[in-house]
Amino acid sequence: MKKIFYAIALVLSFIGYSQDVVMENGVFNRCAPDRLLDSGGEFGNYGDNENFTTTICPQNVDDFIILEFTQFVTQLNVDFLVIYDGDDTTAPVLGTFSGPVPIGTISASDTNVSGCLTLEFTSDGSGSGPGWIANILCASPCQDIVASIDGTVPEPNGSGVVVVTPGENIDFSGSATFSQDGTGASYEWNFGDFNTATGENVSHSYATAGTYNVTLIVEDTNPQGCTGLANITVIVLGPFIEVDQSTYTDVQLIEDVLVNSPCASVSNVISSTGSDFGSTNGIGYFVSDGINFNFTEGILLTTGDAENAEGPEQGTLSDGNGAWPGDTDLENAIGLTPGITNNASFIQFDFVPLADNISFNYIFASEEYGTFQCSFTDAFAFLLTNNNTGVTENIAIVPGTTDVVSVLNVRDQAHNGGCNSVNPEFFDVFYGATGQPPANAPIDFRGYTTRMAATSAVVPNDSYTIKLVIADDQDTAFDAAVFLEAGSFDLGGDLGDDITIAAGTAECGGESITLDTGVTTANHVWYFEGTEIPGETSSTITITQGGTYSVDVVFTGVCQTSDSILVEFRPSPQLNPVPDLIGCSATGIADFDLSLNDDDVLGVQDPLDFVISYHLSEQDAIDNIGALPTTYTNTVNPQEIWVRLADNSQTCFITNSFFLSASTQPTINTVPDLELCDDLSEDGIEEFDLSLQSLGVLGPQSDVNYNVTYHLSATDAQSGVGALPLLFSNTVNPQEIFVRIESVTDANCFSASAVPEFNLVVLPLDDASFTMDNIECNAAEAQITGLNGGTFVLNPDPMDGTVIDPVTGEVSNAVPNTVYTVEYTTAGVCPTSETFSFTTLPPDDSTFSIVPTCEGGFVDMVVTPGGIFSFNPDPMDGV
Repeated sequence: MKKIFYAIALVLSFIGYSQDVVMENGVFNRCAPDRLLDSGGEFGNYGDNENFTTTICPQNVDDFIILEFTQFVTQLNVDFLVIYDGDDTTAPVLGTFSGPVPIGTISASDTNVSGCLTLEFTSDGSGSGPGWIANILCASPCQDIVASIDGTVPEPNGSGVVVVTPGENIDFSGSATFSQDGTGASYEWNFGDFNTATGENVSHSYATAGTYNVTLIVEDTNPQGCTGLANITVIVLGPFIEVDQSTYTDVQLIEDVLVNSPCASVSNVISSTGSDFGSTNGIGYFVSDGINFNFTEGILLTTGDAENAEGPEQGTLSDGNGAWPGDTDLENAIGLTPGITNNASFIQFDFVPLADNISFNYIFASEEYGTFQCSFTDAFAFLLTNNNTGVTENIAIVPGTTDVVSVLNVRDQAHNGGCNSVNPEFFDVFYGATGQPPANAPIDFRGYTTRMAATSAVVPNDSYTIKLVIADDQDTAFDAAVFLEAGSFDLGGDLGDDITIAAGTAECGGESITLDTGVTTANHVWYFEGTEIPGETSSTITITQGGTYSVDVVFTGVCQTSDSILVEFRPSPQLNPVPDLIGCSATGIADFDLSLNDDDVLGVQDPLDFVISYHLSEQDAIDNIGALPTTYTNTVNPQEIWVRLADNSQTCFITNSFFLSASTQPTINTVPDLELCDDLSEDGIEEFDLSLQSLGVLGPQSDVNYNVTYHLSATDAQSGVGALPLLFSNTVNPQEIFVRIESVTDANCFSASAVPEFNLVVLPLDDASFTMDNIECNAAEAQITGLNGGTFVLNPDPMDGTVIDPVTGEVSNAVPNTVYTVEYTTAGVCPTSETFSFTTLPPDDSTFSIVPTCEGGFVDMVVTPGGIFSFNPDPMDGV
């Protein structure tokens, strides 16, 4: 913003200055756009033998004067301009100027109460020069500007450092508070790699691994450039660790990196290293990707230059001069000759534990691994002193032993055959001809141990002192180092590292894990996946379910801490029933493919999560020894085989057994034909379920051990081709079917029928036709003929007393003028039904009347015409 102000002043110079101050005796109250000129004005020279005193004061109270000289030329060492920091010549001199010089900007100081500047000019009579031109600016004192880097994405780690990889984008957000006014303030970011950006929210990425100090500069519009600064460290990781020796003080390394607990009572931090003796600094902060090196961040103590610990391995580190001494406490603690050590680095501090145990994690590294690991070792110790009892112990001990950690006590003879291995399970990696390529080393040391924990029982609330110290033994060459994991110094309330499958710490599913804060005197609130677990208030909790657990540990009202832990359980295998395997052999000895049971063993479990092996005994399966090859030849018949199903780590497993049986060829048992009745199409084609024959074909043989297939020819059955679908529609009637029985474990063990084993037969439907005979008007003698043993009913039942004789088919009691339907169903193998309808008629009206007449006359009758008359009995008289 200052440049903008000056640009405005420059524009105004073209407009004209209405109140330019030409050098003369007097006091003038001026501000921009006024100028201060020599006595000759803008275009002329000043005069000879001048002696002027001019005071320039601001127009507003609390402002101060700034003179911006754009030109200054006087006779060198003859004509002088003296500028005083005040309103007269008794004020301190800010500068004396003569000749052509670039004065630049002269400003009243913070202690100048008046804010004025006084200028005294003297010239002699030997000549003059162009003089000067200066812009008169008025400014107010700087306000308080507090800059803040509010956040980054990704977020800083527990030590406040942003850790990324090359090319990974970082979002920065910043702000500032102003004691007066922040209007028009500018925000500029310096990323520490010669790149900058402006604005409150910016983004940046780094191409190269390294440590970068990012600065946010907030500047207001005051011409003198009032600023506020905020900083954050960015470490860009490569395959090697990065060491930083400037971000943290030694006190911060302990309080903010190693311990980093809101309840940690840490005090009296002292340290010593080579930089205190004119040598290199052996103390630093380190970060890594957590993959190539076991710790993601922490503190480094070394007998050389900590910065040189950055990988890769590039030869022997032997930093440090002879003026850098060793450490008497270290010598006494591990029994070394007094005065034998050199180049000691240590950090010591007091603390008060909250729990009854403390611990922290570390890795020891040394250049002596390999060549000198049999006879020579630098020394280090973690010296813990109970200040109440005065008892000191070294807790840098190989876990499970009383051995102090050193090259002599943790080594692998693979890298020097001149001595045996000692505690080799705690030696991690060597970089050299017998180990990994040196170019891959994350640190510049030839070898280092696994991650180990220094632990000790303590008395809660007692005062302790711990000294973390390392030194060269006997010389200053072949440096060593100890790496301390950030946040691992546990004073109480820490749940420890995540329990994960990847870390090898997970338990098997179905087992339990106890989480323990170690602080029995505090109140606890436990959570699972962010939800409080009712009733759990003690320092321990036993869990059987995987997930994220967290705890609030309340020591006092002002001292509370929280921690969380991810707990995983290994997938515990579920072993399904395992079928026996059947081989085909006349001798009882056969080859078996054990992997045929893999799918049955796994069931629905993911094969990528488990390992299957087969063994000759249950104990071998439990111990995971003597795994059998996939193809195995039995030695007895039958032979019991044990299967082991384990997770990929072989930690969680279960066993079961099955039998191998070698038998002769399977037997095809006789079965009857499959018969179906034809449908109404009467085409002789139907769909048959061939599986209905399988149990009969197998007889006593197991359907688990054998497969049954059906074929249309003996050739297909013998070759095992052309197996019919189990739901099969015949193509001819009857159709011959051939059978093959094959062992599920040995395709060469089979039997095939040479002749048809059964037929598919489609039976014709019965003849259900019938007739109605002798239907009389009174239905007394209606008769059904054509019956062949079936059944018939009136349908629907007329409920009027009409019946059909079940033997003769005679209809009786039929009601005149009624429609009847008879349904007849046959009694054969393939029954069918037919129906016939009939109606009974009423008898004709046969009544008649005779009109009497005289003898010899004709008789008139009244009668329905068309009928037949007869005398009964016949009078035989010709009537």
